Amino acid sequence: MKTQAPVNPEMKFDRSAWLTLLAAGLFIALNLAQMAYRFTLPSLGWVGPDPDDESFEEVVFLLDTNAVGAPSALQPGDIVVAIGEVPTETILKDFPASLNRPAGWQIGETITLTVERDGLTLNVDAPLVRWTPAAWISVNLRNIQKVWLWLTTLLLFGVGVFTFLKRPGSLAGRFLLAFGLAGLSSTLSGSVPDPMAYYLDLPAGYAKVFFSNIIFAYLLAPSFLGFALTFPQPKGFIRRQPRWLLLPYLVGSTTILLLFTAPQQAVIGFLFTFLMLLLGVISLIHAGFTQRDAISRAQLRWAVGGVVAGVALFMLNFATYQVEHRDFILAVASLGFPIVSFSLAIAILRYRLFDIDIIIRRTLVYTVLTATLALAYFGLVILLDGMLRSLVGSSGQVATVVSTLAIAALFTPLRRRVQEVIDRRFYRRKYNAEQALAGFAAAARDQTDLETLSAQVVSIVQDTMQPEAVSLWLQPTASQRQSLLDRGQIGPQ
Repeated sequence: MKTQAPVNPEMKFDRSAWLTLLAAGLFIALNLAQMAYRFTLPSLGWVGPDPDDESFEEVVFLLDTNAVGAPSALQPGDIVVAIGEVPTETILKDFPASLNRPAGWQIGETITLTVERDGLTLNVDAPLVRWTPAAWISVNLRNIQKVWLWLTTLLLFGVGVFTFLKRPGSLAGRFLLAFGLAGLSSTLSGSVPDPMAYYLDLPAGYAKVFFSNIIFAYLLAPSFLGFALTFPQPKGFIRRQPRWLLLPYLVGSTTILLLFTAPQQAVIGFLFTFLMLLLGVISLIHAGFTQRDAISRAQLRWAVGGVVAGVALFMLNFATYQVEHRDFILAVASLGFPIVSFSLAIAILRYRLFDIDIIIRRTLVYTVLTATLALAYFGLVILLDGMLRSLVGSSGQVATVVSTLAIAALFTPLRRRVQEVIDRRFYRRKYNAEQALAGFAAAARDQTDLETLSAQVVSIVQDTMQPEAVSLWLQPTASQRQSLLDRGQIGPQ
């Protein structure tokens, strides 16, 4: 009779997993609904940067591109100073505390705008239209920066969905899904860059702020804290009472409520967010000290390594103001969250976990090797160039050629030396094991006494693996068995 292998609880769809999937689906549906609503709003059909974007010195409505394509006397680069009789300064200052919709702000009407153009102030009439799917496609799929943003967002969300479907019973997998959901929400809600339309409609303004800014800010921190509390194994108090995992989201919800009802207290939200991120880091550090099994420690290395690398890339967002190649730096920074998600997914799925040791080891080796060779190369070039100039008056290409040949000759021995130093310093147990096995192999070639070899095997295992107990069993030969029988050390069976 065949016995069925037990099902891994992490791979089973239970009621909680279905509720998680339902909540994610409802959240996406609500986001799509608010996007559809924004397609019904009056609009100039032009796109431009969000006035709240801190990379711009002035808080203004700047027109960039006519996305809808309706005939208009507006031009790219126009700054809207007033809409009808309402100054844009008033609209930007009071949102969302009050609504200052100009008279005649309706689809099909023509409205008079006051714009600044090339230092002149002009009155321009423009038709009010609604957004179309063609305009949305033009904005999002015909701009390389937007396409890159969508690719990184879908990668982040796709990794979260894939991990959840493979490990629906894993609490960490569910939090990773929430992590990806926050990124998708922000990108989707910001895919219609028409700030003037939602600044002049209170429901649309609240929806855009909620699904783009607030969710991104206040869903990430609770998700990260929940992940840290359940990875690689849930904390003891979480196993006893899983409802504690709802507390971070309750704190985030309270913060959102305060932001809507008392915007002046918004700093509280940032403090809670920072506190949750800090507690998440502390939880991972605690897991690093308390988790002893090899798989859990490998999972932690993948998780911590990915988080460090991803956050380091994300921090490039704050170093791009007034910097050349800003768009390229932002594109690289956008890879931060996908890298975090990818590494966490590997850790949760436990796929080839121990390769992380090889990756870290080789990264350390080749980083040190590259830096050392670069310093040696430039040092040789400068030294030889100075010597040749003092001797023959001109160095030509001799210094470069000689330095290149020297670096080529140094590469292999220097790589071996660097790897030996790193193994001895950071991989001491592995280094000791390799040295012990090499020594045993050399001794085994010359040693013929079985008891001596057995003692060496036991000693090597104790020194390298440090087990609680070691026993060695060898199959005796016929003569050895007879000798043991004669001495009464073993029975006839």
